[in-house]
Amino acid sequence: MMPIMKDFTRQARVVEFQINDDTFRGKPHLPSQTMIDFTLKVGQMEEETATPQQGFDTMMDCLQMVLMPESYKLFRSRMKDPEADTGPDAAAPGFVPIELEQVTEVLEWVMGEYGLRPTKPSEDSSPGQS
Repeated sequence: MMPIMKDFTRQARVVEFQINDDTFRGKPHLPSQTMIDFTLKVGQMEEETATPQQGFDTMMDCLQMVLMPESYKLFRSRMKDPEADTGPDAAAPGFVPIELEQVTEVLEWVMGEYGLRPTKPSEDSSPGQS
């Protein structure tokens, strides 16, 4: 009898995006628990009882789960006002800050690329032939 063999090996995904001159890179492999945590956090963010702070914290947690550490650090530094931050993680002079709308767009796109949910609402299905 011939054994049945199915190979479930997955190729690494190169998920990258650009904002101005900076390229951000996602992790090539996401452990299943990370995907589960990501999905649960996004579900919490959509709850009506979530405060704006909880929503923002969830967005940042989700991005930190999927972005490479150096990309996440750069992303966070680009979210700050360069004139207000002079600490060791201050953004380089002359950069264009990332706006909140961009953060939301990036999160939605990244979720779609990792197969967590559609990047836009699905269209209503056709009722078919009458």
